[in-house]
Amino acid sequence: MAKYRKHPSGEWPFYPTLKDGDIEAEYWTSKKMIHQSFINDRKGRVVILMDADKYQEFLDAVRRRKGNIWASSVNAAAQEAIDEWIAKED
Repeated sequence: MAKYRKHPSGEWPFYPTLKDGDIEAEYWTSKKMIHQSFINDRKGRVVILMDADKYQEFLDAVRRRKGNIWASSVNAAAQEAIDEWIAKED
């Protein structure tokens, strides 16, 4: 009978205070540069997949608010939206 590795959970593995050894999932430890960058900069990552129409609306909103859609502007707009949402939840 074939032996398979345990399937990774859906839990987000990259809490911002990672240390070497915290990540055990075979996929991430085999991607050493990615794994190390999460540890080194102590930043979490969020990836959002959007339908094309909604993505274009988002970029248009960023352009209106920030004046362009450079990566730094998109990041800043997303950070502001998250901050506003967190404040609203409190």
